[in-house]
Amino acid sequence: MLTNLETNPSSLASTDDLASGEEYAARAYRVGAQYLADVDDILDIVRAGRAETERLNRVPDATVEAMTRAGVFRAMTPLQYGGLEMAPASFFEGIMKIAGAEASAAWIGGQLNVHSFEIALMDERLQDEFWSDGPDTRASSSYAPTGSWEAVSGGYVLDGTWGFSSGVDHAQWIIVGGGDRNFVVPRSDFEIDQNSWDVAGLRGTGSKSVTMSKVFVPDYRAHVLADTYHDRNPGWEVNDRPLYRVSFLSIFNSTMANSATGAALGAFEEFIGESKVRRMRRGTGAAVTENPHLLVRLVDALSKVQMIRRRHLDNWRFLFEVACEGRTATPLERMKIRFEAADAISESLDALYTIWPVSGAGAILSNNHIQRVFRDLLAMRVHGSAGREAAASLYAHALLELPGPDFESNPSMRTLAYHR
Repeated sequence: MLTNLETNPSSLASTDDLASGEEYAARAYRVGAQYLADVDDILDIVRAGRAETERLNRVPDATVEAMTRAGVFRAMTPLQYGGLEMAPASFFEGIMKIAGAEASAAWIGGQLNVHSFEIALMDERLQDEFWSDGPDTRASSSYAPTGSWEAVSGGYVLDGTWGFSSGVDHAQWIIVGGGDRNFVVPRSDFEIDQNSWDVAGLRGTGSKSVTMSKVFVPDYRAHVLADTYHDRNPGWEVNDRPLYRVSFLSIFNSTMANSATGAALGAFEEFIGESKVRRMRRGTGAAVTENPHLLVRLVDALSKVQMIRRRHLDNWRFLFEVACEGRTATPLERMKIRFEAADAISESLDALYTIWPVSGAGAILSNNHIQRVFRDLLAMRVHGSAGREAAASLYAHALLELPGPDFESNPSMRTLAYHR
């Protein structure tokens, strides 16, 4: 698993040694290559946890421990805290591999790392607290502002319930939304409602509700969304390196596409394996591979998912290259990639639906992986980041040079900030 280079912070290249963007990129991809090899080594463990994931309504501890060993949860952690700080495309590819084995494991792997990326953009005091126990520290989130918050001297008081917090059982912190800002709260200050997650798809994400009662959050644990939107993150004082110059909102909205494309490809792998041995139960009992409709549907759907996978990874190689060159991606470039990420989720679901009519009656069995992925993709499609229509509108605005939403002066638009 993790080599000495990745596990020993002192053996990593110091931030002072990474003087050029080219050197930084080379290290980030080198670490990413080792990470991908380590992910390959844990896929059997992830597959073995499928049934338990469904039964527990969360990813099993053994799967999370394997993902930790492979470096999944330190991928976006800054170097000075022992993190890998790898190239985003490498991290995304690893999540796709995990999704091919089990979608919920990939989902929380991606989600929890997005939050580490956000922590790296915040006040250094918070970063010191957050990673004081090691580089694999995890935060879940519930960004919808469903609880209440009140500004007080030195910070805020939070009260109420926030829902849909993916991976919260495996997190030591949570980030909750409060309109124009997010608040970071340690595990000791909130309760998890274990009965709040009863769903058809992505069961293993354990996206449960949390409740807080008059919890004080100091100012430095608050993240003002406008700071991210206008590129004035306080964390840049200590993390002024190319990875953290990539737009947080871009990486947030792109992460779910990894789980979708990877899960779809895993379902296709299962479908191909079953089709090699399955026979028609009616008529002659001939092999299903003699059905020309199955053959056409398979290659058509599979090619589409393989294409969007390549497109998604290429997009993130491009964004990272831009950052390593010291440039900033234009709004048009970001909106194109934002749309294509949402499109990837939509296309993955549509592709799996294409082969569903020829997958056979056995596909509806509860232990059949194809139907499980189908349910997971249905759940992904209703996530905010899968809002293909909203993303298309923003992309079109950029193409036509139309004014975008004013998030600061119009409070009703603030919840749309994550579409950017």
